[in-house]
Amino acid sequence: LAMVVSFGIQLLMYLTPVIYPLSSIPASYRWIISLNPLGPVFEVFRHGFLGGGSVSFFSLGCSFIVMLFVLVLGLVLFSRVEKTFMDTI
Repeated sequence: LAMVVSFGIQLLMYLTPVIYPLSSIPASYRWIISLNPLGPVFEVFRHGFLGGGSVSFFSLGCSFIVMLFVLVLGLVLFSRVEKTFMDTI
């Protein structure tokens, strides 16, 4: 399981436009990159620091909604297993 998780994290790192700008990806494949909620965040930082990059408020809003969903899901799951969390680890 640890190998699968590390491979998945590396795969998501390459799917996040950290080194390359989103504009360098062909338009037919941009929807795949837009599924990653970190993509718009990196594009906003690229636009702020370098002056380039494509900023879409819709994708940034979707990223914020995904972040809120993951936060609420994490809080709910942690509150359910909080008592036995140390026993599990």
